[in-house]
Amino acid sequence: MATPNVLFLTVDCLRYDRCGFNGYTRPTTPTLTELARSSLVFDTAVATGPYTPESVPGFLAGLHGYNSAYYSDVDLTAIPNDAETLASHFRDAGWETIATISNPQLTTERNFDTGFDSFRNLRTEDTENKIGNPPRSAEPLRERVNSALYSLRDRTRSMENTALSSTLYALYRYQQFQTNWPTTRGEKVIDSLLDELDARDRDRSFFAWTHLMDLHAPLHPDSIREGGLAWSDATARHLLADAGRMVNQHTPAYETMYDSALRYVDAQISRVVEYLQEAGVWDETILVVTADHGEALFERGIYGHQYHNLFDELLHVPFLVRTPDETAERFDAPFSLAWLHELLADLADIERGPLPATSGRPSHLDDENYAVALSDSVSHRGHTVTARTARHKFVQHFGEPLYREHQLASAVEPFNSEGVTYDLRGDPAEHLPLDATESPAKLRELATDIQVEPSDISSLAGELDTEAKARLEDLGYTE
Repeated sequence: MATPNVLFLTVDCLRYDRCGFNGYTRPTTPTLTELARSSLVFDTAVATGPYTPESVPGFLAGLHGYNSAYYSDVDLTAIPNDAETLASHFRDAGWETIATISNPQLTTERNFDTGFDSFRNLRTEDTENKIGNPPRSAEPLRERVNSALYSLRDRTRSMENTALSSTLYALYRYQQFQTNWPTTRGEKVIDSLLDELDARDRDRSFFAWTHLMDLHAPLHPDSIREGGLAWSDATARHLLADAGRMVNQHTPAYETMYDSALRYVDAQISRVVEYLQEAGVWDETILVVTADHGEALFERGIYGHQYHNLFDELLHVPFLVRTPDETAERFDAPFSLAWLHELLADLADIERGPLPATSGRPSHLDDENYAVALSDSVSHRGHTVTARTARHKFVQHFGEPLYREHQLASAVEPFNSEGVTYDLRGDPAEHLPLDATESPAKLRELATDIQVEPSDISSLAGELDTEAKARLEDLGYTE
């Protein structure tokens, strides 16, 4: 087919090593595992950053932190005005471009809609029970309780009494579970996506992007329950385990919740596949599934995803491409998500677009002529850069020492000063830094070449309003 459809599906916080098609033994991804048998799988795919607003410009616009823009604050990465994007390239080549997402970071004010004919962010569209204000109730007593719990939200993190702060946090999330959870479940996002596909122009091929938030903390109790892999189906237990995560206590139960939520996500992906099959376009569609970044599950004494945390539990992501001819092959060459525009242009048989990140490789469908993959993270703390080959990974931070009074301090300390190199074959968990004499000079030079002062990054006009700030804070998008 000359102009195949493209359905691009990204999952927030999806780890490479929790997918069955990558060797995980729990049945988290039966749909993806079956798809992988007739798909292209890239085993060394890496995100451009450890945080959604740093990674999404990578796969949407071939950008890294150093050449992106920011909105309101240098910690809020954005796509620059007038940037060419993956969507605009396909739109200009004749595709109808559609996006249905729900991450509150990915707003039109920050240009994440660039190139899309239709762009819906369900989280920012929602006007009921806004996060910026405690949900209202017809019962005055309940309303007062809700308001009190809401006011305690920001205090729980600083409390020295862990048991008390965990209990208060769990109560706050239970109130949200009854009224307005801070993420939109995948079922609703996929419903909206399929409605958009139903309304598309049937005379044009489509390029559609959707982004699911079900693995982003806090995990919704219903998604955990429907996944069927958690140690308990009780909402209270889910919320208390999540409270353990919030106060940074090692909580093994949280991992079973994560796995179960992933099984729920996999079921939503199955719905997309079934829709494409029933619509008669499955054999005319390229399906891409990946993550914006991974998620730390206490490997280094911390949960979540943080600026400047460039370890592979956050950067190494699953990447699966099912093409109409169902070619099945696995590749070990490093693949940056910033090169997605090259791969999709090649598969769709159109010219590669003028996006900034280029690999220099004539084809990504072989393991020859490896290119160096870059990732970075920019905030008010400075700029951290990593450059990797198939074997080595170099990381260096430029700026004030990272996280001096933080759980990550000891883990990221080697990033400071002269940087650090890891042998990814001998030490895939990145615990044993190589001696400086063993560090490839090429990687150090590349990292230095792209180093930037945060103050030099271009900015977009505008300020976050109270509602937007509250949405981000409620998902932990604050340091």
